[in-house]
Amino acid sequence: MTSNGTSWLKLGGGALLLGVAGFLLVTSPWTWSAIHGSQDLPALDGADLANGRTVFVASDCATCHETPGLEDDTHLGGGRSLETAFGTFHMPNISPDEATGIGRWTLAEFDRALREGVGPDGALPDGQNLYPAFPYTSYRKLTGTDVRDLYAYMMSLPAVSNEVPAHELNFPYNLRRGVGVWRLAFLGGDGHTPGPVPEGVDADLYHRGEYLVEGPGHCAECHSPRGPMGDVVASKRYGGGPNPEGTGWFPNISPDQTGIGYWSAARIANYLHTGVNPVGRTADGDMAEVVRNTSQLPFEDVQAMAVYLKTLPPIDNRAPGLPEPNYSNHVVMLDQAIGVAPQLPVSSPSAIVKGTAATVVETKDVWLGADMVGTENEPEGKLLGGAAVEVAGRNGDKVELVLKGWQLEEASSILYQARGQRVMMAVLDDAAAATVTRGAPETDPETGQSWVPAEITLWSDANGLNTDRAAVWAYGQDTFQKACAACHVLPQQTHFTANQWIGTLKAMRRFTSFTDDQYRLILAYLQNHSKDLNTSAGVVE
Repeated sequence: MTSNGTSWLKLGGGALLLGVAGFLLVTSPWTWSAIHGSQDLPALDGADLANGRTVFVASDCATCHETPGLEDDTHLGGGRSLETAFGTFHMPNISPDEATGIGRWTLAEFDRALREGVGPDGALPDGQNLYPAFPYTSYRKLTGTDVRDLYAYMMSLPAVSNEVPAHELNFPYNLRRGVGVWRLAFLGGDGHTPGPVPEGVDADLYHRGEYLVEGPGHCAECHSPRGPMGDVVASKRYGGGPNPEGTGWFPNISPDQTGIGYWSAARIANYLHTGVNPVGRTADGDMAEVVRNTSQLPFEDVQAMAVYLKTLPPIDNRAPGLPEPNYSNHVVMLDQAIGVAPQLPVSSPSAIVKGTAATVVETKDVWLGADMVGTENEPEGKLLGGAAVEVAGRNGDKVELVLKGWQLEEASSILYQARGQRVMMAVLDDAAAATVTRGAPETDPETGQSWVPAEITLWSDANGLNTDRAAVWAYGQDTFQKACAACHVLPQQTHFTANQWIGTLKAMRRFTSFTDDQYRLILAYLQNHSKDLNTSAGVVE
């Protein structure tokens, strides 16, 4: 080999060694520690186990590390898996078991893991970089006293023997050493530094809430969007974002109209204490696990958290599918989003035969003659969900329907179900209205309005009808209970009149994805089971 070749080889080898050394230096936990220094950590003697328990529940430790299937937050054998865009994280065993848990960790090693994101089990003597799926960016703000008390409490819990598999991450995220670069970029060196107190807010309450929310509670870790490297986007902190699995959305918890701006501090505190939100809905999913912990905190602590959350900068970041808030004084009609066509309770068209009674399920176009059905001619009226009809005849797939009801004397284009009740059954054009057979006027004693009994015969197809009226009501009730009752408890039937339900359901378009027919069946069910229309035994005197 020539001398020039040898020189280039040496130069290349030297550059490679410098590169490796530089990588090891930049990614070393010691480098981060040298830049940022350490925090105070009192001696283990004198640890307060009761405070350790408080820090434990505030930090939500059991949610990730509890042994699956035991429903016991003192057994921290780990094993839960978290699917993310980076790969699968397996939550480690953090029980005092010496072989598979953290039983051999010293207080100093526990503190380094909790507040610096470095474990004691690395291949090199500088330690093992921990993935920020473990929220040490928030735990960094814990006081030394709280770290000590938490360590003492956790070491008093049962040792659970459970070997948890290693994380299964995609390249390059499986190169744990590289997390050292992430820590240098995104892990701040300061602990908890109390911020300025907003005017009119109790300082002690504010600072306690600030500490709990920003530190052990690590609320921003879930309720903030993250950048490409998994870092919390500072400008949208607490503004909500997609969950790690990519299957849902963590809500905006800033005091914005797209977040929880309409929640009072008292309502927030009550939610953290009971899990019931301001509209009566109970926390579920991941938040149910969080409330399982916050409900164990002293009530003054959840009050403090609520006070602090109400002072956060409002972040305009609506969840997918929700409309922009309407800040104007104009009514805005929202587009209706229907993901899946609903299965409505309809009978087979073959069951719609002459002489049967039927209930309209799907809004139906109707005509005065059988020859007009299914043509391009404009319909001469519509029958609405809940309308009761009689099948007077059938001609192939066309049916003759008789509708009986009531009309206001001066309004011939609408048929109502009962005198004095705005329970609509049909809307007619002028031609159809002219064919209505009307009886003698009757005055409603409560309103003084003049009503006339009315009857009309119309033609349509045999689809969208049901011969079992009880099945239609069962559908309306079941749909209400599964959707509306998440926020609204169904009132007693003897408390409401049919007219009091008019116009109340479609106001919920922002929060539901019902079709018009589903809305109509819910409304018809509620109206027909109000105190003035429900004649079932024992309900109405």
